[in-house]
Amino acid sequence: MKRIIFAASMLLLALTQSALAETRMGIYYQINVNDPAAVVAALEKYRNSSTGKKSTAVVTLSQMLSNGTNPATHSLSVSYASSAEMDAARALNQGSKDWATLQGAMRKSATQVSQTMFRLTNITAGSSDVITSANPVTRFILMNVEDPASYAAAWTKMMSSRESNLPSNVFQTMGNGTAATTHGVAISANNMAEMTALFEENQNNPAWAEFLRSVKDIRTVEDDSFVIQLKSWGS
Repeated sequence: MKRIIFAASMLLLALTQSALAETRMGIYYQINVNDPAAVVAALEKYRNSSTGKKSTAVVTLSQMLSNGTNPATHSLSVSYASSAEMDAARALNQGSKDWATLQGAMRKSATQVSQTMFRLTNITAGSSDVITSANPVTRFILMNVEDPASYAAAWTKMMSSRESNLPSNVFQTMGNGTAATTHGVAISANNMAEMTALFEENQNNPAWAEFLRSVKDIRTVEDDSFVIQLKSWGS
């Protein structure tokens, strides 16, 4: 049985790694905002500019609901369909007056707390089709994972046992500075009531307890936060 599980883990990791070159990736910013309306206005102005209309990036602004002692009040996710698309976006913005205007406005209305590059792994569960709210809630759990293959196998096994169809995914993190994070998990729901119901389902699921036992020595949770989406551009 151990050989079968190990083989499945290696296959899952191999399939995941082979798809990463073309998977969605981007930058996740945590920011401390002093003027929320100005941030929204700046992003709107850029997206409506001649440069912004050419951008293929998906930009999502969210408000922090809970993030411990972290001073960030909001988050900004900027993602691209691939690394090549990210390169194209950087080239598009280079020397752009529209981009310079956006950067100036953001410096006046917000202070950056952190930034993390992320890349999806295509290890997912549930369906994004069940998210119908314009303001969904997402929990981000950032971790230091010492054995990604074993973690992926344990996570996939646990998720296959649950009744909920709320979307969840495992992503890789890079460029974290001094932060000791390698991966993260995102769990989304239409509202906190749905999210709480999922917590209760997990507590009553023996597979959840088994999952926690199986990963306790290979992953350490470094950051845990809840956000609510305020607005998205390009999605």
